[in-house]
Amino acid sequence: MKIFKANITSSVIDFFENLKGFSFEKINVKLKSICGINSFFNNQLELDELVETISVNKNIIKEPDRAEYGDFQTDRNLSDNICSVLKKSDINPEIILEPTCGKGNFIISSLNTFDNIKYVYGIEIYKPYVWETKFAILDYFLNNNKSNPPEINIYHYDIFDFNFNVIYGKHKEQKILIIGNPPWVTNSKLSSLGSNNLPIKSNFKNHNGFDAITGKGNFDIGEYISIKLISVFSKLNGYFALLVKNTVVKNILLEQNKTKYRISNIKQFNIDAKKEFNVSVNACLFLCSFNKKSDTIIKEYDFYTNNLINEYGWVDNKFVANVALYLKSKDIDGKFPFVWRQG
Repeated sequence: MKIFKANITSSVIDFFENLKGFSFEKINVKLKSICGINSFFNNQLELDELVETISVNKNIIKEPDRAEYGDFQTDRNLSDNICSVLKKSDINPEIILEPTCGKGNFIISSLNTFDNIKYVYGIEIYKPYVWETKFAILDYFLNNNKSNPPEINIYHYDIFDFNFNVIYGKHKEQKILIIGNPPWVTNSKLSSLGSNNLPIKSNFKNHNGFDAITGKGNFDIGEYISIKLISVFSKLNGYFALLVKNTVVKNILLEQNKTKYRISNIKQFNIDAKKEFNVSVNACLFLCSFNKKSDTIIKEYDFYTNNLINEYGWVDNKFVANVALYLKSKDIDGKFPFVWRQG
Protein backbone atom coordinates (compact mmCIF):
# COMPACT_ATOMS: atom_id res chain seq x y z
CA MET A 1 0.00 0.00 0.00
CA LYS A 2 1.11 3.58 -0.63
CA ILE A 3 0.54 6.59 1.64
CA PHE A 4 1.75 10.02 0.52
CA LYS A 5 3.04 8.15 -2.59
CA ALA A 6 5.31 6.15 -0.28
CA ASN A 7 5.26 2.42 0.44
CA ILE A 8 4.00 1.52 3.90
CA THR A 9 3.81 -1.89 5.55
CA SER A 10 0.83 -3.44 7.32
CA SER A 11 2.62 -3.33 10.68
CA VAL A 12 3.11 0.43 10.37
CA ILE A 13 -0.52 0.89 9.30
CA ASP A 14 -1.71 -1.13 12.32
CA PHE A 15 0.53 0.95 14.58
CA PHE A 16 -0.99 4.25 13.44
CA GLU A 17 -4.55 2.92 13.50
CA ASN A 18 -4.09 2.18 17.21
CA LEU A 19 -3.08 5.78 17.89
CA LYS A 20 -6.16 7.58 16.59
CA GLY A 21 -7.12 10.64 18.61
CA PHE A 22 -3.63 11.49 19.86
CA SER A 23 -1.95 14.80 19.04
CA PHE A 24 1.07 14.87 16.74
CA GLU A 25 3.24 16.05 19.65
CA LYS A 26 2.38 12.99 21.76
CA ILE A 27 2.78 10.64 18.82
CA ASN A 28 6.16 12.20 17.98
CA VAL A 29 7.34 11.50 21.54
CA LYS A 30 6.19 7.87 21.28
CA LEU A 31 7.79 7.44 17.86
CA LYS A 32 11.07 8.90 19.13
CA SER A 33 11.13 6.31 21.92
CA ILE A 34 10.43 3.47 19.48
CA CYS A 35 12.56 4.28 16.44
CA GLY A 36 14.64 7.35 17.33
CA ILE A 37 13.25 9.67 14.65
CA ASN A 38 13.02 13.32 15.64
CA SER A 39 9.88 15.20 14.44
CA PHE A 40 8.29 12.30 12.58
CA PHE A 41 5.37 14.66 11.90
CA ASN A 42 6.00 18.37 11.43
CA ASN A 43 2.44 19.39 12.31
CA GLN A 44 -1.04 18.10 13.17
CA LEU A 45 -2.13 18.39 9.54
CA GLU A 46 0.38 15.75 8.42
CA LEU A 47 -0.83 13.32 11.08
CA ASP A 48 -4.51 13.92 10.30
CA GLU A 49 -3.88 13.42 6.59
CA LEU A 50 -2.05 10.16 7.26
CA VAL A 51 -4.86 8.81 9.46
CA GLU A 52 -7.52 9.80 6.92
CA THR A 53 -5.57 8.30 4.03
CA ILE A 54 -5.19 5.01 5.86
CA SER A 55 -8.87 4.90 6.77
CA VAL A 56 -10.14 5.40 3.21
CA ASN A 57 -7.30 3.42 1.60
CA LYS A 58 -6.51 6.00 -1.06
CA ASN A 59 -3.36 7.26 -2.75
CA ILE A 60 -2.62 3.75 -4.01
CA ILE A 61 -0.86 4.80 -7.18
CA LYS A 62 1.96 3.65 -9.37
CA GLU A 63 5.34 4.95 -8.33
CA PRO A 64 6.71 7.54 -10.77
CA ASP A 65 9.76 6.61 -12.82
CA ARG A 66 12.58 8.86 -11.67
CA ALA A 67 15.40 7.07 -13.54
CA GLU A 68 15.75 9.98 -15.98
CA TYR A 69 16.86 12.08 -13.00
CA GLY A 70 19.67 9.62 -12.25
CA ASP A 71 17.57 8.28 -9.36
CA PHE A 72 18.45 4.57 -9.20
CA GLN A 73 17.24 3.27 -5.84
CA THR A 74 19.50 0.72 -4.15
CA ASP A 75 17.64 -2.43 -3.13
CA ARG A 76 18.08 -3.97 0.31
CA ASN A 77 20.14 -6.88 -0.97
CA LEU A 78 22.83 -4.58 -2.38
CA SER A 79 22.78 -2.17 0.58
CA ASP A 80 23.06 -5.15 2.96
CA ASN A 81 26.01 -6.53 0.99
CA ILE A 82 27.74 -3.16 0.98
CA CYS A 83 27.35 -2.81 4.73
CA SER A 84 28.70 -6.34 5.11
CA VAL A 85 31.80 -5.38 3.11
CA LEU A 86 32.30 -2.37 5.37
CA LYS A 87 31.89 -4.41 8.55
CA LYS A 88 34.47 -6.93 7.32
CA SER A 89 36.83 -3.95 6.96
CA ASP A 90 36.37 -3.27 10.70
CA ILE A 91 34.21 -0.21 10.09
CA ASN A 92 31.86 0.38 13.03
CA PRO A 93 30.64 4.01 12.96
CA GLU A 94 28.88 6.06 15.59
CA ILE A 95 27.36 8.45 13.03
CA ILE A 96 25.56 7.48 9.81
CA LEU A 97 25.06 10.14 7.15
CA GLU A 98 23.21 9.40 3.92
CA PRO A 99 23.25 12.53 1.74
CA THR A 100 20.46 11.51 -0.68
CA CYS A 101 18.69 8.83 1.32
CA GLY A 102 15.90 7.96 -1.12
CA LYS A 103 13.76 5.17 0.35
CA GLY A 104 16.14 4.62 3.25
CA ASN A 105 17.59 1.21 2.41
CA PHE A 106 21.15 2.18 3.34
CA ILE A 107 19.90 3.51 6.67
CA ILE A 108 18.01 0.28 7.39
CA SER A 109 21.01 -1.84 6.36
CA SER A 110 23.29 0.26 8.57
CA LEU A 111 20.96 -0.10 11.57
CA ASN A 112 20.90 -3.84 10.96
CA THR A 113 24.68 -4.20 10.54
CA PHE A 114 26.50 -1.81 12.87
CA ASP A 115 26.07 -2.01 16.65
CA ASN A 116 27.57 1.30 17.75
CA ILE A 117 25.35 3.85 15.98
CA LYS A 118 24.41 6.90 18.06
CA TYR A 119 23.06 9.29 15.40
CA VAL A 120 21.61 8.91 11.90
CA TYR A 121 21.15 11.71 9.36
CA GLY A 122 19.31 11.36 6.06
CA ILE A 123 18.73 14.14 3.53
CA GLU A 124 16.22 13.80 0.69
CA ILE A 125 14.53 16.34 -1.59
CA TYR A 126 11.70 14.07 -2.84
CA LYS A 127 8.96 14.18 -0.19
CA PRO A 128 7.44 10.72 -0.87
CA TYR A 129 10.88 9.20 -0.24
CA VAL A 130 11.13 11.10 3.06
CA TRP A 131 7.90 9.46 4.19
CA GLU A 132 8.96 6.06 2.89
CA THR A 133 12.24 6.29 4.80
CA LYS A 134 10.41 7.18 8.02
CA PHE A 135 7.89 4.37 7.51
CA ALA A 136 10.72 1.90 6.79
CA ILE A 137 12.63 2.87 9.94
CA LEU A 138 9.49 2.59 12.07
CA ASP A 139 8.70 -0.79 10.52
CA TYR A 140 12.24 -1.97 11.27
CA PHE A 141 11.99 -1.15 14.97
CA LEU A 142 8.43 -2.47 15.28
CA ASN A 143 9.60 -5.83 13.94
CA ASN A 144 13.01 -6.03 15.61
CA ASN A 145 13.41 -6.21 19.36
CA LYS A 146 15.92 -3.39 19.75
CA SER A 147 15.95 -0.94 22.64
CA ASN A 148 17.65 2.45 22.82
CA PRO A 149 17.46 3.41 19.14
CA PRO A 150 19.89 6.02 17.86
CA GLU A 151 18.75 9.61 17.42
CA ILE A 152 17.52 9.85 13.82
CA ASN A 153 16.91 12.96 11.73
CA ILE A 154 15.42 12.68 8.23
CA TYR A 155 15.51 16.06 6.51
CA HIS A 156 13.28 17.05 3.60
CA TYR A 157 15.93 19.27 2.06
CA ASP A 158 17.84 20.08 -1.09
CA ILE A 159 21.28 18.48 -0.76
CA PHE A 160 22.89 21.47 -2.47
CA ASP A 161 21.58 23.90 0.16
CA PHE A 162 22.11 21.70 3.21
CA ASN A 163 24.61 23.00 5.78
CA PHE A 164 26.80 19.96 6.54
CA ASN A 165 29.01 22.05 8.81
CA VAL A 166 26.33 21.71 11.52
CA ILE A 167 26.80 17.93 11.55
CA TYR A 168 30.57 18.34 11.30
CA GLY A 169 30.67 20.66 14.30
CA LYS A 170 28.48 18.41 16.45
CA HIS A 171 30.42 15.19 15.87
CA LYS A 172 34.09 16.14 15.68
CA GLU A 173 35.06 13.46 18.20
CA GLN A 174 32.99 10.61 16.76
CA LYS A 175 33.50 8.20 13.87
CA ILE A 176 31.26 8.96 10.91
CA LEU A 177 30.24 6.83 7.94
CA ILE A 178 28.99 8.64 4.86
CA ILE A 179 27.09 6.05 2.86
CA GLY A 180 24.64 6.07 -0.02
CA ASN A 181 23.96 6.36 -3.71
CA PRO A 182 23.85 9.92 -5.10
CA PRO A 183 22.25 10.63 -8.52
CA TRP A 184 24.04 9.25 -11.59
CA VAL A 185 23.31 12.20 -13.83
CA THR A 186 25.00 15.37 -15.08
CA ASN A 187 23.95 18.93 -14.32
CA SER A 188 23.22 19.50 -18.03
CA LYS A 189 20.85 16.50 -18.12
CA LEU A 190 18.94 17.76 -15.09
CA SER A 191 18.71 21.23 -16.62
CA SER A 192 17.28 19.78 -19.83
CA LEU A 193 14.62 18.00 -17.74
CA GLY A 194 13.66 21.27 -16.07
CA SER A 195 14.83 20.10 -12.65
CA ASN A 196 15.23 22.63 -9.85
CA ASN A 197 17.45 20.21 -7.93
CA LEU A 198 20.74 21.69 -9.13
CA PRO A 199 23.76 23.12 -7.32
CA ILE A 200 24.35 26.85 -7.41
CA LYS A 201 26.46 27.60 -10.45
CA SER A 202 30.11 27.84 -9.42
CA ASN A 203 33.50 26.90 -10.80
CA PHE A 204 34.02 24.34 -8.02
CA LYS A 205 36.96 22.67 -9.81
CA ASN A 206 38.71 25.99 -10.48
CA HIS A 207 38.88 25.50 -14.25
CA ASN A 208 40.16 28.36 -16.35
CA GLY A 209 37.59 30.66 -17.89
CA PHE A 210 37.30 28.89 -21.25
CA ASP A 211 37.07 25.38 -19.78
CA ALA A 212 34.53 26.52 -17.21
CA ILE A 213 32.05 27.65 -19.87
CA THR A 214 32.60 24.78 -22.33
CA GLY A 215 32.66 21.00 -21.92
CA LYS A 216 34.29 20.92 -18.50
CA GLY A 217 31.45 23.01 -17.13
CA ASN A 218 29.22 19.92 -17.45
CA PHE A 219 29.83 17.71 -14.41
CA ASP A 220 28.38 14.68 -12.72
CA ILE A 221 26.03 15.47 -9.83
CA GLY A 222 27.44 12.52 -7.88
CA GLU A 223 30.92 13.96 -8.30
CA TYR A 224 29.79 17.36 -7.01
CA ILE A 225 28.15 15.78 -3.95
CA SER A 226 31.18 13.56 -3.29
CA ILE A 227 33.62 16.47 -3.43
CA LYS A 228 31.38 18.59 -1.21
CA LEU A 229 31.20 15.85 1.43
CA ILE A 230 34.91 15.03 1.28
CA SER A 231 35.85 18.70 1.60
CA VAL A 232 33.71 19.05 4.75
CA PHE A 233 34.31 15.74 6.52
CA SER A 234 37.78 14.51 5.50
CA LYS A 235 39.32 15.99 8.67
CA LEU A 236 37.05 13.87 10.88
CA ASN A 237 37.70 10.26 11.84
CA GLY A 238 35.51 8.18 9.61
CA TYR A 239 34.76 6.63 6.27
CA PHE A 240 33.25 7.46 2.89
CA ALA A 241 31.31 4.80 0.96
CA LEU A 242 29.20 5.97 -1.99
CA LEU A 243 27.98 4.21 -5.12
CA VAL A 244 29.14 6.36 -8.03
CA LYS A 245 30.14 6.09 -11.66
CA ASN A 246 33.77 5.04 -12.20
CA THR A 247 34.48 8.37 -13.88
CA VAL A 248 33.65 10.14 -10.61
CA VAL A 249 36.35 8.21 -8.75
CA LYS A 250 38.89 8.81 -11.51
CA ASN A 251 38.15 12.54 -11.63
CA ILE A 252 38.50 12.93 -7.86
CA LEU A 253 41.79 11.02 -7.92
CA LEU A 254 43.04 13.14 -10.84
CA GLU A 255 42.59 16.25 -8.68
CA GLN A 256 43.92 14.63 -5.50
CA ASN A 257 47.52 15.53 -6.41
CA LYS A 258 46.46 19.18 -6.03
CA THR A 259 43.61 19.10 -3.52
CA LYS A 260 45.37 16.67 -1.15
CA TYR A 261 42.18 15.78 0.68
CA ARG A 262 42.87 13.69 3.77
CA ILE A 263 41.51 10.48 2.27
CA SER A 264 43.45 7.24 2.41
CA ASN A 265 43.11 3.49 1.88
CA ILE A 266 41.17 4.39 -1.27
CA LYS A 267 39.33 1.48 -2.87
CA GLN A 268 37.05 1.03 -5.87
CA PHE A 269 34.75 -2.01 -5.80
CA ASN A 270 33.34 -2.44 -9.32
CA ILE A 271 29.68 -3.49 -9.47
CA ASP A 272 27.52 -4.81 -12.30
CA ALA A 273 25.28 -1.77 -12.84
CA LYS A 274 23.21 -3.62 -15.45
CA LYS A 275 22.42 -6.34 -12.93
CA GLU A 276 21.85 -4.03 -9.96
CA PHE A 277 20.11 -1.06 -11.64
CA ASN A 278 19.41 -2.14 -15.23
CA VAL A 279 21.57 0.67 -16.57
CA SER A 280 24.59 0.44 -18.87
CA VAL A 281 27.32 2.37 -17.08
CA ASN A 282 30.55 1.51 -15.29
CA ALA A 283 29.94 2.05 -11.58
CA CYS A 284 31.46 1.13 -8.25
CA LEU A 285 31.48 1.47 -4.49
CA PHE A 286 33.95 4.27 -3.75
CA LEU A 287 35.45 3.61 -0.31
CA CYS A 288 38.08 5.55 1.61
CA SER A 289 39.13 6.53 5.13
CA PHE A 290 39.18 10.07 6.51
CA ASN A 291 41.73 11.99 8.58
CA LYS A 292 44.86 9.88 8.16
CA LYS A 293 46.88 10.96 5.12
CA SER A 294 46.46 12.04 1.50
CA ASP A 295 46.76 8.94 -0.68
CA THR A 296 46.96 9.30 -4.45
CA ILE A 297 46.68 5.64 -5.51
CA ILE A 298 43.52 3.56 -5.60
CA LYS A 299 43.08 -0.20 -5.43
CA GLU A 300 40.42 -1.55 -7.78
CA TYR A 301 38.47 -4.69 -6.79
CA ASP A 302 35.62 -6.83 -8.04
CA PHE A 303 32.77 -6.21 -5.58
CA TYR A 304 31.39 -9.74 -5.83
CA THR A 305 34.65 -11.73 -5.51
CA ASN A 306 36.83 -9.19 -3.65
CA ASN A 307 39.62 -9.99 -6.13
CA LEU A 308 42.16 -7.22 -6.73
CA ILE A 309 41.95 -6.09 -10.36
CA ASN A 310 44.29 -3.13 -10.64
CA GLU A 311 45.99 -0.19 -8.96
CA TYR A 312 46.06 3.22 -10.59
CA GLY A 313 46.81 6.80 -9.66
CA TRP A 314 49.74 9.14 -9.17
CA VAL A 315 53.32 7.82 -9.35
CA ASP A 316 56.35 10.12 -9.75
CA ASN A 317 54.00 13.03 -10.42
CA LYS A 318 52.36 11.13 -13.31
CA PHE A 319 48.82 9.77 -13.41
CA VAL A 320 49.15 6.15 -14.54
CA ALA A 321 46.46 3.65 -15.49
CA ASN A 322 48.31 0.64 -14.07
CA VAL A 323 50.85 1.14 -11.29
CA ALA A 324 52.47 -2.31 -11.60
CA LEU A 325 53.05 -1.99 -15.36
CA TYR A 326 54.36 1.55 -14.98
CA LEU A 327 56.87 0.56 -12.30
CA LYS A 328 58.20 -2.18 -14.59
CA SER A 329 58.85 0.26 -17.42
CA LYS A 330 59.41 3.61 -15.71
CA ASP A 331 63.20 3.44 -16.28
CA ILE A 332 62.64 4.20 -19.95
CA ASP A 333 60.18 6.99 -19.17
CA GLY A 334 61.59 10.47 -19.49
CA LYS A 335 61.49 13.80 -21.25
CA PHE A 336 62.03 13.87 -25.01
CA PRO A 337 65.05 16.13 -25.76
CA PHE A 338 63.47 17.79 -28.79
CA VAL A 339 60.45 20.11 -28.91
CA TRP A 340 57.91 19.22 -31.59
CA ARG A 341 56.74 22.22 -33.57
CA GLN A 342 54.15 22.36 -36.31
CA GLY A 343 53.47 24.96 -38.98
